[in-house]
Amino acid sequence: MAIPTFSAQRRKSRLQSPARPRVLAALVGGFAMLSTLASAQSIPTLDSIEYYNSRSGQYYRTDVTNEINSIDQSGAASGWARTGQSYKVWRTQADAPAGAMPVAKITSLNFANPASPQVCSLSKTSKLTPLSGSASNCPVQTSVTYVLAPDSQGNCASGTQPVFQTSSTLGTRLATELSVYQDMFDRGWQAQGATMCVPGVSKAVDADAYRLLKQASFGPNEAAMNEVKQMGVAAWVDSQLNMPVVSRMPALEFYPSQAPTTCTNSGVANSAATLCARDNYTHFQTQLKFTQNALKNPDQLRQRVAFALSQILVTSGVDSSIMPYGMARYQQMLLDNAFGNYKDLLMAVTLSPVMGDYLNMANSNKPDVARNIAANENYAREIMQLFSIGLYDLNPDGTPKKDATGNLIPSYSQTTVEQLSRVFTGWTYPSFGGVAPTRNNPGYYEYPMMPVQSNHDVGSKTLFNGFVVPANMNASAELDLVINHLFSHPNVAPFISKQMIQKLVSGDPSPAYVGRVSAVFTNNGAGVRGDLKAVVRAVLLDPEARGPIKTTAGAGKLKEPVLMALSAYRGLGGVNDGVWVRTQYAAMAQDLFRAPTVFNYYAPDNTVSNGKVGPEFEILTSTTAFARTNFLRNTTNVNYPIDANVTGATGTMVDWAPWQALAANPVALVDKLSWVFTGGIMSTSAQAQVVNAVNTIAATDTLVRARTAAYLVLSSSHFQVDR
Repeated sequence: MAIPTFSAQRRKSRLQSPARPRVLAALVGGFAMLSTLASAQSIPTLDSIEYYNSRSGQYYRTDVTNEINSIDQSGAASGWARTGQSYKVWRTQADAPAGAMPVAKITSLNFANPASPQVCSLSKTSKLTPLSGSASNCPVQTSVTYVLAPDSQGNCASGTQPVFQTSSTLGTRLATELSVYQDMFDRGWQAQGATMCVPGVSKAVDADAYRLLKQASFGPNEAAMNEVKQMGVAAWVDSQLNMPVVSRMPALEFYPSQAPTTCTNSGVANSAATLCARDNYTHFQTQLKFTQNALKNPDQLRQRVAFALSQILVTSGVDSSIMPYGMARYQQMLLDNAFGNYKDLLMAVTLSPVMGDYLNMANSNKPDVARNIAANENYAREIMQLFSIGLYDLNPDGTPKKDATGNLIPSYSQTTVEQLSRVFTGWTYPSFGGVAPTRNNPGYYEYPMMPVQSNHDVGSKTLFNGFVVPANMNASAELDLVINHLFSHPNVAPFISKQMIQKLVSGDPSPAYVGRVSAVFTNNGAGVRGDLKAVVRAVLLDPEARGPIKTTAGAGKLKEPVLMALSAYRGLGGVNDGVWVRTQYAAMAQDLFRAPTVFNYYAPDNTVSNGKVGPEFEILTSTTAFARTNFLRNTTNVNYPIDANVTGATGTMVDWAPWQALAANPVALVDKLSWVFTGGIMSTSAQAQVVNAVNTIAATDTLVRARTAAYLVLSSSHFQVDR
């Protein structure tokens, strides 16, 4: 006899039948439990037990006591065995909370004469067990139990837990464990999300909290996790958004571009001159402070947003003329403005002497045909292409507009670049010592750039959308007018919103997700455009960001090297001064604050083999894949001593004691690691492989057991890719 299993809102699937007695149901009032069983029981719930058939590869669930006993007794002979996955369902509608819905368990499709027309009617009409057929071909039902339906976002009411459903040609599988759901998805089964809610303590809330910390911090740890669980997701996000700036970049002293002999690498390790050169003519101190802040400071969301902005509004220390003290000032500006208004940030970036140096706005002279001088076009091009409107006109959801012939519509032309470049003439580096600026001051990065009106092109300019800048404006007023016009372009909201989603949540967000965040960028609800605090909140609390697990194709993102490295150490715990960690970013193709070009380390529209957008995958090569793995091997196996030549150094070493305490029980050890580093979604198959590896190590060697388990979990795709 074939036994199809059914679940909420899914079609039937035939399964091999375990031997069992046939029980026919009679429904009272259309929706009731099997009356003879209900009267014999006083417990309000039943256990739904899952079995697996090793011969057919199929799963089967039942909550009928006689059937459970029959399968348990004859299962070995027929190939059926318990999987260990069970959950409870309500026995009757009276036992269940208000709004509970019936679930009918179907046992056969080929009974010519159904024992009860009511059974047949229920099976055909219930939304939870949709069937087709005639009165002469109706399923036989052995039980009706009750569940709650999840809300539109797949969330379950308090005191209940979601049941996740997957299906394939072999049938349907239902499970409350995220690791099981992920396992079936990894095996190619179709993931259908939470389809019902049953009694129990939900782990979905914890899983969502871990996902939030992967999106809004530099990685989960016990302290942060407890904070989110206590406050709730939305309250934690709001507390982070309202937290004042805690993290500070190093307050490096001014050093001239030409290093004095007392501050030049002498070739002698750790000499005074060599250390002076390291601290003031390389980005060592800025990279170190960033790493320390990310590992320890509480303003995690501000730091994550500033890091994201640093990869949109790119400057790079690869340009050797940019002094490290200037780069530290630039990164601090991003921290200070991370939750401000994007217009103000765009103005601050435009006037930054670091940006002025990097993209040549500083000392861009007004055109002089006779002397063959033209305004430098570099910043004019990049502020449009990369910092505000992009190359093509966009719909509010970030999808490109097309003309009548189906072609993309350029958002600006070369003529626009030439006209806009004239707006940016006449600005120079600030003067040292507060004196009046000259036409072209030397590089100095302590304060914003200054205008020299006599070097500014005062002619009228025609920009995109026919906007005309009138003649004879002073440089400051004209810049303010143009930045405001650029900021008001309809492309800015979807262009920046999409990149913020990509940096924090998902590399390939849906147009609907982009559209919702873009709408908040356009209007924060109080008539304010460009409110980054509101935008970040919208990004993190959107339905596509929240939830315990995402299996939609393209959901999530590869951990970029900096995030991967910091997340590993934050989760493991211990002492970390950042000295060794900062040296590892470059080998994984993300040399911090030294992007190879203004286009960042990777392109936001980079696609992977399945056609989905995966920006970070652009820097995942065979070489960097090995570098990532080697980094994790060293992280889990090597202690790095104190560097006496770094002020405040503590060395880097993981505190393995909490992990060793779990090593006697490899299953518990791996489960804990799975939660900290994957949010509980590491598949059951992958966890089993790690447990098997740990079991090969002597139980007395708890340190090696803990290190091995951590290395294998961190090396897995479930940690490397945030979903």
